[in-house]
Amino acid sequence: MSEMTVLPQTEVVTPRELIAQLTQSRRVRLAYWISQLGSPPLTAAGAALLIGFTLSSAFAWRWTLVYMVLTILAPCGYIIWLVQTGQVSDFHLPKREQRFRPLLFSLVAAIVAWLLLVQVAAPRLLQILGVVNLLQTALFFVITLYWKISLHTAAATILAELALVLLGPGAVLFTLSVPLIAWSRIHLERHTVEQTIGGALLGIGILTPMLLLYIQ
Repeated sequence: MSEMTVLPQTEVVTPRELIAQLTQSRRVRLAYWISQLGSPPLTAAGAALLIGFTLSSAFAWRWTLVYMVLTILAPCGYIIWLVQTGQVSDFHLPKREQRFRPLLFSLVAAIVAWLLLVQVAAPRLLQILGVVNLLQTALFFVITLYWKISLHTAAATILAELALVLLGPGAVLFTLSVPLIAWSRIHLERHTVEQTIGGALLGIGILTPMLLLYIQ
């Protein structure tokens, strides 16, 4: 008598489970794109461009662009080089220990940018943004030694608060972006709730005193 061949059993997926899987997949894609659009380089660029449009002079635009090259494009180029050479795994630096060198590079760039803005007597609001960026980078570097705080929510909160001061009620979309970006980072399991809240509070804590000085 020949042995019967036992076929592997296939798992039956119910319609409800299939819908749940599709919904989860869509949420992951949505979270991914929110995270990409709300990345620190883009939100930092948004803050600089907002100041450029607010000041709206050739002199202000010139130094806004110089500031963006030094504090955004240069660090991004360095991170891309680290990714291409296999020294970090992802442009968004998901591993805390991989953030040290990029943050140190960004800190040096922030110092150079701020000193240059002061030297050329750039508009005061742009100088304040330079100070905010310098303080944020320095604090993130120190905090990252012990904890993986969210850069995404910090940068998004700074942009939202700056827009609120400069645009008033027109800044509602910027304000709504902060919880959306926080949700995306949590949903993608890149950060915990506490880490996103910590980033947002740090952004507010840095920018608010600087804006009060500017308003006075």
